[in-house]
Parts: sequence; C-alpha cells; structure tokens
Amino acid sequence: MYTPPPSDPKTLTRQRDAERTRAALLDAARTLFSTRGFASTGVRDIADLAGVNSSLVGRYFGSKQGLYRATLEQVLDITPLLQVDRRRFGETVVSLFLGVQDAPGPLAMLILSASDPEAYATTVELLREKAMEPLARWLGPPDGEGRAARLNILWSGFLISCRLMSAYHLSEEGN
Repeated sequence: MYTPPPSDPKTLTRQRDAERTRAALLDAARTLFSTRGFASTGVRDIADLAGVNSSLVGRYFGSKQGLYRATLEQVLDITPLLQVDRRRFGETVVSLFLGVQDAPGPLAMLILSASDPEAYATTVELLREKAMEPLARWLGPPDGEGRAARLNILWSGFLISCRLMSAYHLSEEGN
C-alpha cells in the first residue's frame, strides 16, 4: 500500500498564507468598492487595507478589474438564498437584508460601478449570471425572468431606502 510522503510544512504555510492573502484582498476590495466605487479605488488602497503588497493584486487576480470581478462573483452568489423553503422566501429575504444593512454590500458596488464603463459591463454581466438567471430558474414558469427582474427592483429599492433612512428603526414587530 502506497503512503504519500508527508507534506512539506513550508508548502502548507505558503498555501495557507496565499488563501489568507486572497481573502484579505477580497475583503478590502469589497469594503472600498462598496464605499468609494470602482473608479475612486486604487490597487494600492486595496493592498494597504489588506495589509499586503500591491503587486499581489496582479498575482492573484490579474488586475484591479479581475479583483472587482472576483469580489462581485463572491457577493452576488444567491445560491444559499435559493435553498430556503419557498413559503418563507420573502420573510427570509427581508430578515437577511435587515441584518446586513451596515455591512459593505453588493448594492453599493453595483451603483458605484456605473461611472466606469468596464466595471459597469462586468456588473451587468455578473448580476445577470450570478443573481438574475439563478433566481429566474428557481422561480420557474410562468415568467420566471420577469418575476426575477421585479424582485430585483423591489429589493434594490428596499435596500436603498434602508440606507437612506438609516435613522429610522425598522423592526420585525411591524412599526
């Protein structure tokens, strides 16, 4: 019976550091793209916030645009939301949105990307691919695409209203 040789501890450390670095860059990018937008965020800004060298953005993501794409792919994945009981979908969505209103989120990234044509194109593509198409399939006929589009409009408006009127407390008791 073949027993593989033990892993080199240095290799394992580098792999863990690479994963940690990649995650730190994604977190920093999410924060900055959600607060400053794509055009106003530099690679050095992201690297500084992540606590790493700016050349690592290119190493892990190819470019700022590649990092933006990877960040959006991560935040737009609605697969977990589509695992809930259909009868509780609306309630789950509202609870989820109320629970994360202070976190850097995809909505701000989507809105703030509009000023850069390349980022905007990436945003539209990934919104369709990672959110709208899976939601439309999950909703199914009749008119899954239309219903997904209307839901997107509703929850985008809900999130914008929550951000703009953050001084108002929204509670589950129905105030």
